Amino acid sequence: MDTCFIYCRKSSEDKERQILSLNDQENTCSELAKDKGLIVLGVYKESKSAKRPDKRPEFKALISRIANGEANRVVCWKADRLCRNAKEGGGLIDKVDYEGLKIVTPTMDYDRNNSTFLFIEFGMATKFSKDLSDNVKRGMNTKLQMGWKPGKAPIGYLNDPIKPKGQKEVLPDPDRFDLCRKWWELMISGKESVLSSLEKITAMGLRSTRTGKPISHAEAFRFFRRIFYTGLFDYKGERYQGKHKPMITIAEYNRVQEIIDGRKKVIQNSNNFYFMKLLKCGECGSSITCEQHSKRYKNGTFQTFVYARCTKKSGNCSQPYLNAEKLEKQVVEYVAGLEISQGLVDWIRENLKRRNEKEFEFERVQKGKLTRRLDAILTEKKNVYGMKIEGLISEEEYQNEKKRLINEETQIKGGIVSDGIGVWTKTMEEALAFASKLTLLFETAKEDPIARRMILKILGSNLELKDKKVRITAKKLFVFFKQVEKSQNGEIDWLEPKNGLITWDNQSFPPVHSHMERVKGIEPSSPVWKTGALTVELHPLLKNTPTLSHLSG
Repeated sequence: MDTCFIYCRKSSEDKERQILSLNDQENTCSELAKDKGLIVLGVYKESKSAKRPDKRPEFKALISRIANGEANRVVCWKADRLCRNAKEGGGLIDKVDYEGLKIVTPTMDYDRNNSTFLFIEFGMATKFSKDLSDNVKRGMNTKLQMGWKPGKAPIGYLNDPIKPKGQKEVLPDPDRFDLCRKWWELMISGKESVLSSLEKITAMGLRSTRTGKPISHAEAFRFFRRIFYTGLFDYKGERYQGKHKPMITIAEYNRVQEIIDGRKKVIQNSNNFYFMKLLKCGECGSSITCEQHSKRYKNGTFQTFVYARCTKKSGNCSQPYLNAEKLEKQVVEYVAGLEISQGLVDWIRENLKRRNEKEFEFERVQKGKLTRRLDAILTEKKNVYGMKIEGLISEEEYQNEKKRLINEETQIKGGIVSDGIGVWTKTMEEALAFASKLTLLFETAKEDPIARRMILKILGSNLELKDKKVRITAKKLFVFFKQVEKSQNGEIDWLEPKNGLITWDNQSFPPVHSHMERVKGIEPSSPVWKTGALTVELHPLLKNTPTLSHLSG
């Protein structure tokens, strides 16, 4: 009696085609072997795809035993169960043609006489695998372009249960999204580790989507590494912008990575005075920090004193300590010294109104000239093109002249659409409103060190502490306001403004220079006023008042 092997295979892509289960295939093949009078020496079953060669251990073992001559027949439910790729298919057909192998199925027995049909069977199976792969890739690309990450959504999100496969969106999990956000907040605070935060969030009720059990340590670390929670996602080495609802910001994600990797120690500063991170030592250039000292009296009471001092990180420094209250007094006097009266604000606005009327007329005339130049450039472009067609100039000369005209045209168009006077006027309006409320803003921000730092950065630069005196170089704009105010009060002689266009370099008022020396060491010397925009977002306190959105920081 002849011997045989039974081979059964089922892969994931066969689910949609309702392929028989492995046990059903084995039962069918066993009955077929019995009917054919074959002795079964072994049954090989595996759930693997056959579209790529050398990926199936059971199939390799089967071929090895056939090569050893243990049997010359393979019973399977269908020929495409054996392979779906050219390499393994060709090897089997070679064994059928030259080594006497026979493949037995319920519908046909394949041997040397009809091995051509195996080419057809294996070819169709290979073609199906390729088409399936192409369709899957096409579907994946479409999904990626739409902003949806293929595959199962991570914890905190769910795949849309209603839409069909390939079109499922990623939605927030109503039971876990807020808990996951809370988990991120625990880590962002800098007070928790991954494991301690896991313990707390588990106590709050967060459980695995897959198992319903508490999240494992390994999964907790993977959770905080997923860029998916920022609204982005990675797929096959590329990063995409997702359409799912972000759980955190990129800045929050980066902060957690730094905490986990230990690159950044989170320091909780109990001394968060506004002059820290702002003032520099006038002697060595190191930062100014603060210290608290407590003095206990005989009656049992004690008093706490705060001192500003140099950190001395640049080496030896002879600068002494300064009581924070005295430092505060100097800074408050500096701020108050730059505040201007509402009367001056009204006076400057009235002058600006008259000046702007002339400037707008001047700008209208200038833009008219630019418009006429644009028309001339169009004519020149036509003439140059005609000269090229007639052969009067070479291609190189034509391209050079065309490039010159296009560059000039672009510059002129930019000049026409620009609104230099409008920008300048808006900046001045905001500066006036800010300068007239300095004391109020600084006092309102008494409990907000960030807002106070921003006010001082707007007002001046080169903020130093030396010999127990605060030195701040006032911005030229605020020095200018004070000089105008002094002239209005008769403190200095006033010069008539010269005619001319209002620009940053040619003010409509005369340039003035003053050290504006004040008591307690405030010395805003060499004022500087530069054009540009603030590079930091204004503090909420300042957003509630007119801001200096175009004033140099």
